[in-house]
Amino acid sequence: MEGYDERTYGDRIAAVYDEWYGEDGGVALTEIGNPTEVADRIADLAEGGPVLELGVGTGRLALAMAECGLAVTGVDSSTAMLDRLRTKPGASRLTLVEGDMADPPGLSDGGFAVVLVGFNTFFNLTSADAQNRCVGSVARLLRPGGRFVIEAFVPDPKAHDGLSVRDVGLDRVLLDVVHTDVEAQIITGQRIEVTAAGNRLFPYVLRYATPDQLDAMATASGLALEDRTGDWSGTPFTENSPFHVSTWRSPT
Repeated sequence: MEGYDERTYGDRIAAVYDEWYGEDGGVALTEIGNPTEVADRIADLAEGGPVLELGVGTGRLALAMAECGLAVTGVDSSTAMLDRLRTKPGASRLTLVEGDMADPPGLSDGGFAVVLVGFNTFFNLTSADAQNRCVGSVARLLRPGGRFVIEAFVPDPKAHDGLSVRDVGLDRVLLDVVHTDVEAQIITGQRIEVTAAGNRLFPYVLRYATPDQLDAMATASGLALEDRTGDWSGTPFTENSPFHVSTWRSPT
């Protein structure tokens, strides 16, 4: 998608993100965990230590984690997303950094008990190189025994290109148009909002990876798989699970 970079998705979708993906949003955000569930799990893993969220967006998870009493730093490449977050109650508790999550700027090595990348956000890194650099950065930023947690979908080999209908209302239709490059593991899409007032386009590019591929990235950076579940409440992960929550640990 010519002209697309790491800021495009966030800058385009920031204006509607909370409306669509909030607690009562018109597009289901995730089938496997709400912010309270995520925050409680991360608080258990962090054991009172500081947390870094990569791809913090408008703060859906970061604000919930701060409510648990955690010191939370959030990194995002989108100025528009961070501007939205800064207007929210509780945002002053967060340390916010604008930058690429593959190479987070200005953070101290060994400074975090947990690094979290929620809701498929890791796949917003659109190349294998960027994903590997991100995992390497995480390994450097974790304290000894710290955890790296990713929430993501499991790639579906039966998925196909085309048009799908996400929502139909009296005055609005929401569509997805998707093209998948299976060899490159790249999904290129447009979420299209059609209304009487006009149409809006929200482009996205994802570079997906299987759980095994994520494990290989983590292992190459010195992290070891500690746990993998099918959701945030601990449902066992199986070969039929559509999602996973995976936790890797740094050496002690």
